Amino acid sequence: MVAVATLISLGVLLTAVSSLGQLYGAIALISPLLAQAAIALISLALAAAVGILAYYSWLFLRPKRKRIVTLPQSPDQVAAVSLQAVQQQVSQIEDEIARQALAARSQVLSARLRGQMGGQIDEQSSGSTFQIVVFGLGSAGKTALVNALLGEMAAPVAATLGTTQSAQTYRIEVPDLSRSSLSGLKARSQDKAAVLITDTPGLLEASALGEARSQAAKALAAAADLLLFVIDNDLHRVEYEQLVTLVGMGKRLLLVFNKRDRYLPAEREQILQRLQERTHQLLNREDVVMVAAYPSSAQLPDGSRVQPDPEITDLVERMLSILRQEGTDLIVSNLLLQSQQLGEEARSLLSIQRQQQAETIVDRYQWIGAGVLAATPLPVIDMLATAAVNAQMVVELSRVYGVEVSIEEAKALAVSLAKTMAALSLAKGTMKLLAVGLQANVATAIASKLLQGVSAAYLTRIAGKSFMVYFQANQDWGDRGIQAVVEQQYQLNRRDAFVKQFLHSAIEKMT
Repeated sequence: MVAVATLISLGVLLTAVSSLGQLYGAIALISPLLAQAAIALISLALAAAVGILAYYSWLFLRPKRKRIVTLPQSPDQVAAVSLQAVQQQVSQIEDEIARQALAARSQVLSARLRGQMGGQIDEQSSGSTFQIVVFGLGSAGKTALVNALLGEMAAPVAATLGTTQSAQTYRIEVPDLSRSSLSGLKARSQDKAAVLITDTPGLLEASALGEARSQAAKALAAAADLLLFVIDNDLHRVEYEQLVTLVGMGKRLLLVFNKRDRYLPAEREQILQRLQERTHQLLNREDVVMVAAYPSSAQLPDGSRVQPDPEITDLVERMLSILRQEGTDLIVSNLLLQSQQLGEEARSLLSIQRQQQAETIVDRYQWIGAGVLAATPLPVIDMLATAAVNAQMVVELSRVYGVEVSIEEAKALAVSLAKTMAALSLAKGTMKLLAVGLQANVATAIASKLLQGVSAAYLTRIAGKSFMVYFQANQDWGDRGIQAVVEQQYQLNRRDAFVKQFLHSAIEKMT
């Protein structure tokens, strides 16, 4: 094809030289000076057109380069790669306030991951610290459970909703989890690990302030390494929905039934079995436990009252078992999950910004395509020039969407899309679509000269819009393939209002 194009180019060059000679002779009869000026201007225009065509042809035809890809091997490496990708996305956000907020969150996650990989534990670093969040409806006994775990009264306990008005986090130290006692979480060894326990506001509190607290509690739950989901009755619908959501996110959690002291032993067994059966598709049976975080006081024969100790042994044993067996994986998995959530937020903010940037690129290349094809009106050269322009457009669009696409990959995409457009006969359809509009707006003679260039611009726009869909879908043409995407973009861009506006812009730029 290149050889044929070269021969045709030589023929075009000889024809152009002959035509210029004839033109010069005709104008020289009127004014030799005017003839020289006209030939100079035409020569400069042709040289510019040849230069543009040569540039894009070089981009299109240069040899393919090999790419070496190294895949992460371990979970912490996967998390590190995910965070690097998020930070790269965040750096592209032009809104300074949003960018700084997301950057600060990503830095916190990065610091924790570095600490985890380096095994650092200190007061300033949360590297290997376990983050446990206590979550549930108001008055379910969350604060009482936190107090029981801490082994001392760390916050007021009351039966009314809204006692915990903001999240409270407590730091405790436990013995080395490889040989810790199962009798409680208080440290009894010099070799200790750190655990952060966060008490959250209750869900479903009335008023706008209560809703804000509820949303804050959900955000904290989503950030936990281990979640204690506290209930004090059968699962309400809203509790079950939250449980499904959190498990669906990949959160590791325990369902904690509080206030077991209010029931007889036989009733406890029935309640526990019912909860295990209802949640069997979500949780392991051993992840449903019963406690009495703040048992009701008992009256002694002498009339005095005594406060029984909390009944939380089953919960503590299960927590320590999870931390011993899954601790490192919990932290890394949670960091990966949070980095993915952060990435979703960044992608959402980038979506509108990228859409605007991509539109600008497509708009620019549609007129470049029009100019190149207007300067090289032969079929074989047309195809090469169009593919070259589209390939370079793909490269620039890929950068907007944060994807690295080589010129070789862009060439393959451009050729594939060109073949699809040819198979759909879009060129003929476009010519018919635009011809009527052009003849209605300008003189017929001028319209016939503009038609090819305007059609090229229009088809380049369809190609650009199709590539935008491809990159928005993470380099995927979708289930129906490239043909469906191209057809959809062609239909979206053939509406009367758009065609009229497009032709108006074309006439301004090309006449």
